[in-house]
Amino acid sequence: MKNKMLNRLIGVTDDRDEYQLQEIYKELAFSGALMFYLSMALMFICLLVDTFKHTLSIGTIGLLIVNMIYASKVFFRIRKKELDSLECTSEEEYREKIKKLRKGGFQAGLYWGSLMFILNAYILPYLASGLIELTWSNFIIWLCGGIFFGVTMYFIGKSKVKKCY
Repeated sequence: MKNKMLNRLIGVTDDRDEYQLQEIYKELAFSGALMFYLSMALMFICLLVDTFKHTLSIGTIGLLIVNMIYASKVFFRIRKKELDSLECTSEEEYREKIKKLRKGGFQAGLYWGSLMFILNAYILPYLASGLIELTWSNFIIWLCGGIFFGVTMYFIGKSKVKKCY
């Protein structure tokens, strides 16, 4: 069934050889990732428009559901097959990867916390009511959220590191 669906998608009637299949899979993987990011951007734009108009459209909800199902499916399949694991062959390599994960977790937390603060304290309130809600409690909430997100990303990344020595 997989080959039939693939053949219909690319418009051929007979099966492809291994090299052609590998190249097709590469193109489909890139296109799938690109479409995921584009649909996330479209969902964000729909959310902004809905906020501006004080409505909630079925398109925004549909995009959210489709994106969450797709992301969950990909995440769990990759995790189940352990395709996201990092193998270390020495203690030095292990420490280096942990250091990179710590830095990446910090950057992810900083980026996420900043984005959420700007989005929820400036952009969405301005679009909804024309007023900007800038309070210390907002800042502290998103600071704590960013710290929690960064620490969580670090520990998720660390759980993927395997010692092979």
